[in-house]
Amino acid sequence: MSSEKENSTNDSFLSLLRAICCGNFNVLTGINLLMLMGYYLVFVTGTAYVQQTYEVSLSTAGFSSGLLVIGCLTGRFISGNQISRFGGRSCLLAGILLYSCGMVWLFFADSLTEVFVQRFVTGLGLGFAGTALGVIVACIVPGHLRGLGISLFAMSAALALALGPSVGIALIIAVGWSAVICTALLLSLLILLAFFLLRDLPVMHIRHRPALELNSYIDPRVLPFSMVVFLACIGYGCVQAFLTSLSVERGLVDAAGVFFLAYAIVAILTRPVIGRLYDLRGGKIIIYSALLLTAGAIFLLAWANTALLLLGSAVILGIGFANFQSIGHVIALSRVTRSRYAQATTTFFMAFDLGIGIGPFLFAMLIPIAGYEGMFSALGVLELCALALYCGIFRHAGESKHAHPH
Repeated sequence: MSSEKENSTNDSFLSLLRAICCGNFNVLTGINLLMLMGYYLVFVTGTAYVQQTYEVSLSTAGFSSGLLVIGCLTGRFISGNQISRFGGRSCLLAGILLYSCGMVWLFFADSLTEVFVQRFVTGLGLGFAGTALGVIVACIVPGHLRGLGISLFAMSAALALALGPSVGIALIIAVGWSAVICTALLLSLLILLAFFLLRDLPVMHIRHRPALELNSYIDPRVLPFSMVVFLACIGYGCVQAFLTSLSVERGLVDAAGVFFLAYAIVAILTRPVIGRLYDLRGGKIIIYSALLLTAGAIFLLAWANTALLLLGSAVILGIGFANFQSIGHVIALSRVTRSRYAQATTTFFMAFDLGIGIGPFLFAMLIPIAGYEGMFSALGVLELCALALYCGIFRHAGESKHAHPH
């Protein structure tokens, strides 16, 4: 009897997957995967290339990669209003073209100034297209399956994180920078071809919004939650920035080499389950758990002195923070009507990217004073502060289980 019930449950879950993973959804997910893979290819290899080619300091070379993030933030901010005005398909194409032009520019950039502009343009296209992708997916996924749908879509980002840096580093070692450029161009071509496979996208709510009003770009109803997102993302940004140097100090370089691979695998395995749980139970318990797990992972990383503890931190982070990212986007959408999905998506991802980008600058100063133990312990406390803020903001606020379908 229990076997029949289990088979029925499995069939039901498979039917939900079939309802979501078809046609345009698959194409959009593929585009997101390819774009982020190209981004990581350039991001993880570009700093060393600029430093060696133009004989500049590490900080100057690092600024070239930072411009990718700045461009991405700019693209996200601008896209909120433009998607409302011109629709998702047009803005997605504009973002893909900007991104592709930036990648083509890799072939021709022969001065540091051109490299800086190229990085900014590439990030601008990524931010523009990434926001459009998030909005379109939110519109095509059935409202009662939005948690599962966006979690499945977010798996492409985790897969890109697992593949992009590994492929980029392997290409640099085996062939050189020219192989990275050629691979990035190939990915751009595949993205353009995939775009033309999209059919009958839903018509966005198109409305002209005043260009000089902040409300045209972000949504005030998402701002309280975006403060939680900003605080939560600072910790993850510091993990990305300082994991390598921490592993060198503790003799855990081999384990650090597979840290983000382990994180990505766990994210891929858990996101569909957590997404479905959101659709059935709502988001509060998921956010509570995700922030607690993220804090625990960072505390563990602070004192990790063996490979097992380091990889344990990666696994816990993959369950906690990775699902905070995907479910956080769903919660941001649940605060607004469909006509404001673009602004809600922009508000959420700007807070997300700002936290990851600013975190290393804010907390690097603690390393000489308190070491990596002190810095990451402080970041663990910050995650608990994000949890406390979330509890305070939403204690009396009704949080809808799904985004509004209309």
